[in-house]
Amino acid sequence: MEGRVHEYMPEEWRELYKAALFEEDDAKIPQRIAAAERALAVRARELFGVENQGREQQAMENATYFLRLLRKIEVRASVPCDQLQPALASSHRPA
Repeated sequence: MEGRVHEYMPEEWRELYKAALFEEDDAKIPQRIAAAERALAVRARELFGVENQGREQQAMENATYFLRLLRKIEVRASVPCDQLQPALASSHRPA
């Protein structure tokens, strides 16, 4: 991107957020999440110090939470099952 700054429309973060949530191609999910997070960060800077934006700010906090959750789920889904087995076996040992 060579230092290029992308300007977002005020509500664009919502569309990018939805695109990340509903992306069907697993390979594209990390890029979708990153794009949504960038747009949320830009919008958060725009709203900093602006009064009466509580609803949008709450929606943005919720979106940020769910993007982080989606990232965690995506990371776990990309780990092969055979790598998870030792961790699962050790967590179910009798005390």
